[in-house]
Amino acid sequence: PTLGGGSAAGPAAAPHAQHKYGDIFHAPLGLDAYFDYDEARAYAQKINKPILIDFTGNACVNCRKMEASVWPDPRVLQRLRNDFVLVQLYVDDKTDLAEAEQVVSKFSGKKLKTVGNKWSDFQATRYNANSQPFYVQLDPTTERVLATPQGANYDPDNFVRFLDSGLAAMRAGRR
Repeated sequence: PTLGGGSAAGPAAAPHAQHKYGDIFHAPLGLDAYFDYDEARAYAQKINKPILIDFTGNACVNCRKMEASVWPDPRVLQRLRNDFVLVQLYVDDKTDLAEAEQVVSKFSGKKLKTVGNKWSDFQATRYNANSQPFYVQLDPTTERVLATPQGANYDPDNFVRFLDSGLAAMRAGRR
């Protein structure tokens, strides 16, 4: 249910079809997004780029609005394509987790049974937030937050400033 995501057989899905959950989710605008945090982090460490976490949901109207009105801006899209490892974590997805991945949340005390449970718990535990969209930029090695996380803001200039502030913090942290 994302903008321009295509199908698993279509060209838009080809870059991320091999990623975990790539058969379930499809990134907008042909972006090569990951759908599992650990997989995205490992890749980001390998190529030394910051992570952009997009906490999203299948039923998130504001998420689709960001994808339709802000992400297509050439300045935003260029940064998403070239400067970050994008990971979209669907907090409302009902896909069952593998038995080995089902754990009891330290946050809620409940067993996490679905992909959505896992990412919703991750967002609440790490960032004390439960709204979507919610964007977090991280250094993949230290997991340090690079810029104050933010939610929906439909001004492309604002999103460019947000992304650039994280990139600058990442560069400064390398010195």
